Amino acid sequence: MNRFKLIIGLFLTPFSLLYGLVAFVRRLLYRTGILHGEDSPVPAIDIGNLAVGGTGKTPHTQYVINLLKQNFHVASLSRGYGRKSKGYQSILMASEESRISEIFGDEPLMTHYRFPDIPLAVDGDRCEGVRRLLFENPETEVVVLDDAYQHLRFRSSFHILLTEYGRPFRPDMPMPCGRLREFPSASRYADAVVVTKVPDNVSTLNEGEWRRRLRLDPTQPLFFTRFRYAPPRPVTQASRQLNLGSLRDIVLLTGIAHPEPLLLHLKKSFNIVSHYEFPDHHIFSEREIQHIYTKHFDNIGGHCVLFTTEKDWMRLQSDHVINIVSLLAVFVIPVDVVFLTENQKNTFNQIVIDHVRGKKKKGWADRRVSEQP
Repeated sequence: MNRFKLIIGLFLTPFSLLYGLVAFVRRLLYRTGILHGEDSPVPAIDIGNLAVGGTGKTPHTQYVINLLKQNFHVASLSRGYGRKSKGYQSILMASEESRISEIFGDEPLMTHYRFPDIPLAVDGDRCEGVRRLLFENPETEVVVLDDAYQHLRFRSSFHILLTEYGRPFRPDMPMPCGRLREFPSASRYADAVVVTKVPDNVSTLNEGEWRRRLRLDPTQPLFFTRFRYAPPRPVTQASRQLNLGSLRDIVLLTGIAHPEPLLLHLKKSFNIVSHYEFPDHHIFSEREIQHIYTKHFDNIGGHCVLFTTEKDWMRLQSDHVINIVSLLAVFVIPVDVVFLTENQKNTFNQIVIDHVRGKKKKGWADRRVSEQP
C-alpha cells in the first residue's frame, strides 16, 4: 500500500507543480499590476487559507465581526459556497421565506443568525459584491470577507491566514498531490497567521518552533486558537421538552470537514450510538434523513435525540427534509473561537482594531457611494 501511494504521489507531483506554478504566476501578475486589481473603498479584512477544506474560516470570521461591531458599522461578504443561486444575494434584502441555505449557503446563513442586524451578502465576484453591499449600506465602515485570500482582483486591506494545527500548510503541496490551493510561499502576503484547532490537551506551544516550521517573516504576528463548544441548544419542539442533563445516548449527524474534535468533545459527556458522517456542505436528502428517523425513532413514543452542528442545522431546515426533522429532538452544538492565552487575544484584537482605525484616518470611511453599481 505504501509503495502504491508513493507511485501515485510521483505520478501526481508534476500536476501539483503545474497547479502551483499557475497560481504563483497569477498572484505575481496581480502584484506587479499587469493584471488590474481593485482596492476596497473601506477597510476590508479577509479571513482565508491556503488549504482546501475546513480550517475554521467561518468561526474566525464571526469572531472578527463580533469584535468590530462594538465600535464600527460592519458588513460581511462571502462566496456562499454550496448555494444553488447565482450572483449577488443580500440577506437583509431577502424575504424571510428565501433565507435558506440553498440561496445563501450554510455558512453565511449561520453567520446571519448569529448577527441578524449585520448586513451580509454573498457573491463569487468580491469586487461586485463589495460595491453592491456598500451601495445598500452606505454607513458601512469595514467589510469582513470569508475566504478571499485567493481572490486577487479584489485587494483586501488586511489578510488573516488560517492553518490547522494538525494539517499545517508546511510541509504540503498544491493539489492534486497535496491539499493546497497554491504554494506555501504565498503565506508571505498574510498580515497575520493563525494556527487553528489546537487540541484541548495542548496547553502550551513553542511559538519560535512554529514560526520556523511555517517559515514566517519576523514581522508577521502568529496566533493560536482552538474551538470552544457551548452546551447543546434545543432547536425543535421535541428537544425543548427534554432535560439535557438526563441525556446519555445520542445520534450525531455531521456534514463538515474534519469532525474529529467535535467527536472527542461529545464523547466526554455522551454515548454516540451512531455517527452519520457526510462531506463538507453536504445537502441532506429526504432518503438520508428518513433513514435516521426510521432507525432511531421509537414508535412507542420516545424521541430520537439528534445532535448536529450549527452549520448542518442550516441545511436541515430545507423544504424537502424539514417535515421529518421537525419530528426529531434536535440539539445543535454552537462553537466559538478562543485564543490560547489572554495576551494573544488582546494583541490580535488590538492589531485588527488599529488597522481599521488607521485606514479610517486616511479617509476611507469618508467615501460616499454616489451611484448604483
